Amino acid sequence: MYDLIIKNGTIIDGTGKEAYKADICVLDDKIVGIGSFQYELAKTEIDATDLIVAPGFIDVLNHSDTYLTLFTMPSQESLLTQGVTTIIGGNCGYSLAPLVSSNAMETVQKWANPDQINVDWLKMSEFLDCLSAKKMSLNFGTLVGFNTLIKGVLKNEHRSPTETEKEIMGNLFKQALEDGAFGLSMGLAYWHLREDTGDSLDYFFKITAEKDAIVSVHLKDEWDKFLDSLTVVLDKAKTTNAKTHISHLKVIGKKFWGNFDKAIKELEKNHQDGAKISFDVFPYASSSLELYLLLPAWAKDGGNAKTLDRLKDPFDRKQILKDLKTQEIDFDKITIASFSTGPLENAKQNMLFVGKTISEIAKDWQTTGEEAILDLLSASKLNAIVFANLLDEANVKTAIAHPLSVIASAGAGYDLSKINSISDLPHPKSFGAFPRFLRKYIKENSLLSLEQAIEKITSKPAKLFGIKNRGLIQKGNFADLVIFDPGEITDKATFKNPYQYSAGIKEVLVNGRFALHEGKFVKSFSGKVLKHGE
Repeated sequence: MYDLIIKNGTIIDGTGKEAYKADICVLDDKIVGIGSFQYELAKTEIDATDLIVAPGFIDVLNHSDTYLTLFTMPSQESLLTQGVTTIIGGNCGYSLAPLVSSNAMETVQKWANPDQINVDWLKMSEFLDCLSAKKMSLNFGTLVGFNTLIKGVLKNEHRSPTETEKEIMGNLFKQALEDGAFGLSMGLAYWHLREDTGDSLDYFFKITAEKDAIVSVHLKDEWDKFLDSLTVVLDKAKTTNAKTHISHLKVIGKKFWGNFDKAIKELEKNHQDGAKISFDVFPYASSSLELYLLLPAWAKDGGNAKTLDRLKDPFDRKQILKDLKTQEIDFDKITIASFSTGPLENAKQNMLFVGKTISEIAKDWQTTGEEAILDLLSASKLNAIVFANLLDEANVKTAIAHPLSVIASAGAGYDLSKINSISDLPHPKSFGAFPRFLRKYIKENSLLSLEQAIEKITSKPAKLFGIKNRGLIQKGNFADLVIFDPGEITDKATFKNPYQYSAGIKEVLVNGRFALHEGKFVKSFSGKVLKHGE
């Protein structure tokens, strides 16, 4: 007897091939049969008539680890209701392991308070063992954060590593890969050096290529220097033959939108020349970013302490304001999502800014938008996150439809039962990225067939990141499955009220067990820690 039979469903298997009708049999955590099983018996049967049965969606750019919600909200309900069954953490340069020194966890303070969890690991193997012992609703794998390594080795110094330090970091990276990490992530936007860092990039790209892993890169600049930043990464991909993935490919600011098509052409050219290139995109024309990233590169050089000093220095402040004006920022389109001045007793004061645009704050303070940004950064010690509605919808569509892209949330998992403990506004992509992709860009705009769309969120990311036996509906694979109504699937989260689960997902199975059944949560916590190569 089977544990489960899903009958009468329309299967989209993740290959990109045309949908077909069949039943699926599940035993333990595996798919053990695909075909006609109308007269077979199972402990549970699901009638999937008029519904789509697909592989569980895979989110390769997720921040549930560094936002710490993987620990504080282990049900990860905002992701389950999107159909997500597997997430990859350690993105944008920051991972929770390996921790070289005690100050390495300081790197996540811009997103969460590390005091919320008990950090009882140092090595990657210890971190993964710790997670394996905890309850998880989703499968979790991780990259190694380059910024976490460099912070751990260099402490609070902002410079390129010496050859010895580079070797130490390299050995830590190699060990983490042997322990099961899927590759390296680089948050070049947060590595605030003006000097050439090409040698360091070469070194780590080469290690990644040797280990048949992947390098995921958050570009150094997504504004005026966007193309230059992309060129540096493409050059490393080409010369080292490392599998290279660009995180949330986008260009910010109307003045620079035209550079996106140029970037796509460069990606295509490098791909045709043999470079192993891919990128991900989230389906919104608005991003979530640290407010200080709007500052000119020279103002961020040397890290946060020096940046704050420059904001206080009259001469530097005047030059920063001048440089900000050249960007022609639309302050009506930048909204405070998170703001912290430190102690908990200031929470009410901090909340006064959340949900307000820079224009509204500037008006209240009777100042300019540029001045308001600098004052907010000074008051928060750079701990301010914003929604920046500064992306081009046409560019988003181009990225979504492109054959080199996959879809990812760039968000984190949340539980509505615990929103009272949250004082900021998460981007709606944390609640609605995948249903929005299927609704707005597939059902309504027909950018791709539904089969092609499912491939972009299942088998394609699995193949890129080396996630084995998932992302495809085939015999012997793990039973990570999603059953949804193609007519009902939609996102509900908005920027003003992101705390709304998506609709249309009927059933979600993680490793053969229900995590969502008849639209309701089942706390089976059947998620597993995933390791590269296993």
